[in-house]
Amino acid sequence: CARWREAKAVVAEADRLLGNEKRITRDTAALNFAIETLNGPLGYLFAKQELAKAYYFMGRNFYYLNDFATAADYYILCDRLNPKYPLYKGRINSCMGYLCKQDSCFEEALVFYERANIAFAKTDNQKRYANGLLNIAEQYVNLKEYNKADSILQIANNYDIDSTYHAMLIETRGLYFFALQQYDSALTYFLGIENFPRPLEARCYSYMKIIQIYARQDKYQM
Repeated sequence: CARWREAKAVVAEADRLLGNEKRITRDTAALNFAIETLNGPLGYLFAKQELAKAYYFMGRNFYYLNDFATAADYYILCDRLNPKYPLYKGRINSCMGYLCKQDSCFEEALVFYERANIAFAKTDNQKRYANGLLNIAEQYVNLKEYNKADSILQIANNYDIDSTYHAMLIETRGLYFFALQQYDSALTYFLGIENFPRPLEARCYSYMKIIQIYARQDKYQM
């Protein structure tokens, strides 16, 4: 009983950190203890949701360690337990979508992102749902299904979350026009987000696209 209480306390603390402080426990040893304690017939019967969360948190830990294959294994273990909380089901599938996208597996990424948004739609977390729309639109662009991408972006236009979301929306529109080779329109969108506060990776990516557009324009002007 003491081990079970301790294992559940580990999961509850990770849950608290993720929900309230926008971070996650990096204590892999504690999560291993929780998984080993709860992973059994009794755990599946009486602590299935806690075990699912522990798998998700462990996946996040391995993601931060850049061990994406192991992270995916833990996300899959979590998903197989079919967590009853839509927010977690959405997070799992969103994480899997991101890993697939990084490996250029766009069809698989689309499936996971769509599953994520089905789950997010069942929550009151409008921001995650709106961000999910942008992820789905981006995969349609990658798959050259531009009409579907445009339809999703029109839905995404209806959300006014915050400046970060607005910048992501503008950037996704820029990617859409870049893929269509409508470079003047793409440039307008990419230049329109230069002053938004965004992570360094996002700023570098949009600037790279601007450089590519200028290079194309110089080529055609020669």
